[in-house]
Amino acid sequence: MQMPINLGLVLLGVSLNAVAFTTPQGYATLPVTFSPTAKSEVVISQKGNTISAKLPSGKSQALGEMPDVPEGSQTIDGLVLQADFNFDGLGDVAILDGVGYGGVNLFYRLYLWNKATGKFQEYQETISNPTLTPETKTLSTAQRSGPRWYSTDYRFNKGKPYVWSEGTMVGTEGDLFFVKIYNSVGKLIKKVVADTQDASDVDDKSVAATRKITVAKAVLYSKPNTASKTKQYLIKGDTVTLLDYRENDDGSEWFLVRFKGKKVIEKWVEWGAIQRAPAN
Repeated sequence: MQMPINLGLVLLGVSLNAVAFTTPQGYATLPVTFSPTAKSEVVISQKGNTISAKLPSGKSQALGEMPDVPEGSQTIDGLVLQADFNFDGLGDVAILDGVGYGGVNLFYRLYLWNKATGKFQEYQETISNPTLTPETKTLSTAQRSGPRWYSTDYRFNKGKPYVWSEGTMVGTEGDLFFVKIYNSVGKLIKKVVADTQDASDVDDKSVAATRKITVAKAVLYSKPNTASKTKQYLIKGDTVTLLDYRENDDGSEWFLVRFKGKKVIEKWVEWGAIQRAPAN
């Protein structure tokens, strides 16, 4: 998963494919001048907390306000980000909108350059810790909540973003993500519990993760709750395929598993049944 603290400088937590992923150009001070097209120039400047863009037409466009940075956050080098966020060949900008988790989560308002109007068009949702994958034309976002990371990857249909995938780190070991993948009209086309440290590595061809039962006797449940206990169970060392995931309101985590023995069994187990034992 892509987890930048200071965009363009530091990546936290896991090893990423440095060739595939790129970070937008980040600026810690303003003004910033760049060319959204080959024959145009935009100047992003700050007066007080107000951010504005001087457009090629000579007019100014308001881009909102810069937030207060919470005390204790790390130095933020990406107050403004500049890149072709939607891969249409035009230069876009993202303006810092909020800071969370001591500077780990950086939220941005995304402004896409509209060549026809000669100004920026704001995307309706904020994005967090963005990175780009030019090979698949994917804009990836990630944010941390508690010990876990959550991600949303966007792809583009005629320059307009749509949600390609949503990922949630599951369990407590950081090596499993539950990922939902959608098509360009928002239809869910796949969900998978994947063996990965980066939800953006998961696509519609990814295979389900497998794990071994780690407890002496793992009770099987017909539904992801303790009231649905069956008389069936698996034993330590049995290998299961993880088919689905559910987190209940009480914080309990459940996996729908498939076990191939004398017959195929598909039932739910609690997370603790496949959790690795802590190292001594």
